[in-house]
Amino acid sequence: MYNFNNDGYSLNQEISTNNKLLRSAFSYMVLGLLVTFSVPAYIIFFNNYFLGTIFKFYLPIIIGEFVLVIALSAGINKISKSTAALMFFVYSFLNGLLFSLIGATYSLDIIFYSLLTTIVMFAVLAIYGYTTKEDLTKYSGFLKTGLISLILMSFINLFFRVSSLYWMVTILGVVLFSALICFDVNRIKKMAYQISYGNEEAIGKMGIIAALTLYLDFINLFLYLLRIFSRKK
Repeated sequence: MYNFNNDGYSLNQEISTNNKLLRSAFSYMVLGLLVTFSVPAYIIFFNNYFLGTIFKFYLPIIIGEFVLVIALSAGINKISKSTAALMFFVYSFLNGLLFSLIGATYSLDIIFYSLLTTIVMFAVLAIYGYTTKEDLTKYSGFLKTGLISLILMSFINLFFRVSSLYWMVTILGVVLFSALICFDVNRIKKMAYQISYGNEEAIGKMGIIAALTLYLDFINLFLYLLRIFSRKK
């Protein structure tokens, strides 16, 4: 027997769709992260000479990543689920190539501590974002302002190289992406209600877009924590 909300939709159906979307998002995110961190692990330990090639094509790889994200986000309604998944994993692979340079720059213990801390923080923040009854989408304006400020401050410091500004950006980055993890999980939970129940293709494609969002939150939090741990070291 179904329970119905005011719009006439089954609450059981909404919960089922919600769970499918979240499972899809977190599954793709985890797989993407495994690809990203497996690539540098292989290159650093088994194919170290390839680092020079990656460094040579550093800029084209970044441009390729940017194009992939824009194409995936803008064309999600026009492409198939399998194409969207392929684009997501190609992006994860390219990011892994760049992370090989990070792996060659920082010591393994610093990378390990940063990654472990990121995993723990992400899990706690994601649980809060999912379980809270507060509608976190009302903070969208503050988070957008913070993200724009972070980008501008980072860009300015590329030229001035001010140590105090560097650490302001680092702390702001940790705080902002921690908040974004809660916000995005909460938003993804609500996205399910806008998808027709039983539309597996739509759920799958939205799951990939959601996975990309969470993936970027995780990666950015990791990079800012890496700065902090490297400073402590």
